[in-house]
Order: sequence, then structure tokens, then C-alpha cells
Amino acid sequence: MNGLKTCCCTICLFCMFLISGCSLRLADFSVISTKNVNLDKVDLDAMSQTKGIIGVDSKLMFLFIPLGIPHLEDAIDDALEKGGGDVMIDTVLYSKGWSILLIGQNTLEVKGTVVKTRHSQ
Repeated sequence: MNGLKTCCCTICLFCMFLISGCSLRLADFSVISTKNVNLDKVDLDAMSQTKGIIGVDSKLMFLFIPLGIPHLEDAIDDALEKGGGDVMIDTVLYSKGWSILLIGQNTLEVKGTVVKTRHSQ
């Protein structure tokens, strides 16, 4: 019976090492965009805003070898597209990752408020 408990504990510990994940807050941005935007005479508080928009860019890993690198520009573009705007304010950048045995994923995630500064024509 004691041997069974030891075996179960060993298997549980081994599985915990094989299945892992991590999240890290990298940066805070007051204003960020991948578009050419002139903010000289723009009051961002008066513009149309969509809060809580999340943009991501993810790449897989196989055998601990990355199959690409997630890019901040792609994550921002994803958020701007989802929010229908061209500038993000009060934005937080996260780096996230997980792995199970030989497969994993690296992700860059931006979360913030998307502002539409350009009017539809």
C-alpha cells in the first residue's frame, strides 16, 4: 500500500513537470498604434471608444523548437481590427506560454481600449 502511494505521488509530480504554463506582464502603454495617426488636435476622450479589447498573436512550438515568433504588431493589429479603431489607449502587454509534453505555444496578448480617431468616409 505504501508503494502504491509513492508511485502515485511520483506520477503526479512527473505530470506536473510535463504540463506547464506561464503568464508575464511585460509593459503598460498609454497610447499605442501600428497605424499612421496624427494626434496633434485630437481629444482621445471625446472619440468613440471600445473597452476591454484583446488582441493576440500566437505561435506553436514542437520539440521545444519555436515554429515562429509572435509579433507585437500583429497582436495590436488584431485588437484594432476587433475594436474597429486605429489607436489603443491604457494598454497592457502580456507574454503567455504553455507546453504539454512536446507541443507548446507562445503568445503575445494586448488588452486595452480601442479608439476610433478617423471618421468613415
